[in-house]
Amino acid sequence: MPKLTTSVNKNENNDDKNENKSVFSLSTKVEKQNNNDNQSNENTTKITKLGKSTKIQSVSSVTDISNWLINLIGKDVFNDLKTNPNFQLPYTDDDINTKEWLSKAIKTIFTKENITKIGSQIQASQSQINELAEIANKAEEEKKAMLEKYNLKFKALKEEVENAEDNKFRVEKELNTAVPLTSLISEFYRDPDDRSDELKKLISTLHAALEEKDSNISKFILRFSKGWFVVKTTISKLGDDEKENMEKLHDATTDLLAYISNTFISERRPLLDIIAKICSKELNSYDFISPEQTLQPDPEIHDAGGLGNSTIKEGITFAVVRRDSRKAVKYAEIKMG
Repeated sequence: MPKLTTSVNKNENNDDKNENKSVFSLSTKVEKQNNNDNQSNENTTKITKLGKSTKIQSVSSVTDISNWLINLIGKDVFNDLKTNPNFQLPYTDDDINTKEWLSKAIKTIFTKENITKIGSQIQASQSQINELAEIANKAEEEKKAMLEKYNLKFKALKEEVENAEDNKFRVEKELNTAVPLTSLISEFYRDPDDRSDELKKLISTLHAALEEKDSNISKFILRFSKGWFVVKTTISKLGDDEKENMEKLHDATTDLLAYISNTFISERRPLLDIIAKICSKELNSYDFISPEQTLQPDPEIHDAGGLGNSTIKEGITFAVVRRDSRKAVKYAEIKMG
C-alpha cells in the first residue's frame, strides 16, 4: 500500500505569524505490485448516472468515485484544487486531466479500507435517495390518477346539469304551449258581475306578464290563480262584521302568498298591490298593504325588528292599517334576502 509522508517548509522567523506560511505537499512511496494487487486495491463501488437519480453498482477502480464527486460538487472546484500550489501530487504531469488527478488524489490520501467505506456510504446514501425518488414518483402518479378521476366526475356532472337544463326548458315550453295562458286569464279572472277598475288592472297586468316571456310565468300564474280563487271565494262570503271580514281576508291573502312563495316574476309586486286594493275596497275601516310594497322594511307596517338594512325577499302576510289613523293593526311578516 502507498505510504504517505508530509513535509512542511516554514519561514525561519517563527515569531511573526503573518509571515509564517506553510507549503503543504504530499509525497508517496510507491511499491510496485502485480496486476492482481492493483485490481484488488481499486475494488470499491461503481456509480452510473441514470436520468435524474444515481444508481450504485460494483466497480473496479476509484475513478468512479472521482466521477461521482465531480458530478456532485462540480469540475471547477477540483480544477482549482489541482492547480493550487499548496496541494501538489508527486509524479504527476502538468497536463493530467481533472478526473485522473482526482483519482490519484483519492488513492494517495485514503487507504484501501477508507476507499471501501466511502463507496459503501455513497451506495447507502444513494439507495435512500432512490427510494425517496420512487416514493415521490408514486405520489405524483397517484396525484395524476386522482385528478383524472375528478375530471371525469366533473365532466359527468356537467353533462347532467346540461341535460337537466335542456329538460327544464323543454318542460317549460311544453307547459306554456299546452295551456294557452291568455285563455286561462280571460276565462278564469273575468267576472260579469265585477266591472271594477281593480279587476281590469289585475287582468291587464297578468297579460303584460305574459309578454315578458319569463321562464317562471306559467308556474306563477297557476299558483297565483289558486290564491286568487281563495281571495275571490272569501270576498263572495263576507258578512256584516267589519273586523271578522278583515280577519277572513287576511287569512285568504296569507294563503295567496303561500301559493306563490319562492316564485318570482317582474310583475309580482304590482299584482300584490292590486290584491291589497281589492281587499281594501271590501272594508270600511281597514286598508290592506302589500308586504312587498317596498324593498326595504318599513317599521310602520313590517314586523322588521332587528332586520337592519336587509332587503325584502318576499312577504308572508299582508299588513292591515286603520283607515282613519293609519296605525297598523296587523304587521306584515316578511322574509329577507
